[in-house]
Amino acid sequence: MNARGHAGRQGRHVGRRAVLGAGVVGVGAFAAWKVLGGAEDPEIPAPPERQPLWTYALNGAAAGVTWLRSAGGSLYVTSDGPLSVHALDAGSGRRRWVAEVTGGKQGDAVLGPVTVADGTVYAVAGGGHVNAFADADGGRRWASAPLGGGSPAAPVVIGSTVCVLMQTEKAADEAGGTRTLVEGVLCGLAKGTGRVKWRTGGNRLLLGDPSRGQVIAETRGGERIVALDADSGDERWSLPKQDSVVLAANGKLMYAIGAGKGNELAAYDLSTGGRRWKSPAPPKESAEGPGAAITLSADGRTVYACEGGTGAVYAYDAATGDRRWRATVDAPVNPEVASGGTAVFLATSDGYRGAHNVDSGLQNPFSSGQKSAGGYVTARAAADGKQLWRTRSDSCSTAPAPAGSRFVLVGHGAELWAYDAGTGAARWRVQGEPGADRVPLVADGRAYVLTDAGVGAFSVAASA
Repeated sequence: MNARGHAGRQGRHVGRRAVLGAGVVGVGAFAAWKVLGGAEDPEIPAPPERQPLWTYALNGAAAGVTWLRSAGGSLYVTSDGPLSVHALDAGSGRRRWVAEVTGGKQGDAVLGPVTVADGTVYAVAGGGHVNAFADADGGRRWASAPLGGGSPAAPVVIGSTVCVLMQTEKAADEAGGTRTLVEGVLCGLAKGTGRVKWRTGGNRLLLGDPSRGQVIAETRGGERIVALDADSGDERWSLPKQDSVVLAANGKLMYAIGAGKGNELAAYDLSTGGRRWKSPAPPKESAEGPGAAITLSADGRTVYACEGGTGAVYAYDAATGDRRWRATVDAPVNPEVASGGTAVFLATSDGYRGAHNVDSGLQNPFSSGQKSAGGYVTARAAADGKQLWRTRSDSCSTAPAPAGSRFVLVGHGAELWAYDAGTGAARWRVQGEPGADRVPLVADGRAYVLTDAGVGAFSVAASA
């Protein structure tokens, strides 16, 4: 089966527009659209299939919002039926423990990603409860009182505080009416007991700055970006609304693209919020439209910005803000970017211009019904943006994920394909797809994926 067929078989996938964190930036939700191609469309040859090193049966895992996390030689898997966390030995796939998560009222059967810190595993259920388990045996240490409801973010542990961002809700009326969700609430919990230490309004962003004992968050409604003392919740400094934010790995700077008409890429001092430099950001489609999504290279020397309207990638010097190069990919999609050594890898899905939704059957009103050239995976030189190779590939549904120095993994619906990092040739594929964060998980020489049965582990070695 070629890559195009995978999107049709897995129409439930929703792609990422942006990931604020290390190494990747996102694309729009394209994988729910199936290309309208004719019989004359050339097939893309599928590489050989690689067999799993081990599998772990987890009924319903692939059907729910399931997250995969790797830490300290273990793999952590969340399951929504029932709400639970499974801790596996990453080397063998052997189950270490399973813990049931307290989730709140019936109907909130959703779990966010887990966080592992200082021998404790934290999981947050959409019903509003934060759960803490001993990593040694899965024993419950505490479960918090309900904090709200909705889709939780990954907890951030700073010192003695567990910071949690989620939705909150208004109290039921006297007649027992339906509770109303209100976005959102940011809470600081005592790490030892789960007691609420402080509470404030919060929105979509939560980033940890452990070296300064603070968290970076967006205020409710998105009006400002604030730095809060993790222990007390007190505000230290703030900035106007930003569209995209990422923290430097060295813990000194924050990079952000301003919202609205203030369309600038800037670097800010994490201690004071003072601006170090600014540079013109990639242009927007409209003055009030979303800005480019940004990410940092693995070595922290380059800031990449991806602009969705033109499908262009910009590279900036992280120390000075000087623009190094600009590369154009086929509009109208955002590319995916991942840094690996001296190369930058991108994946596009611009073959979706002539498309219909595989879930609803709705015809894309902006499509002519004619299929344009398909997407592709490509590598460019990190120094100057020069194209190193380009391989045609339809329906890329994830960011590229470097797997060691030899391969780059890219999702194609219900499969991951491994491309040679040096030549772009498709070398092998595995049956499965990433978890709910839509980024291939690679750790300790293995790639971990969701399958129809549960979880699979695959070697990313050249000779496997």
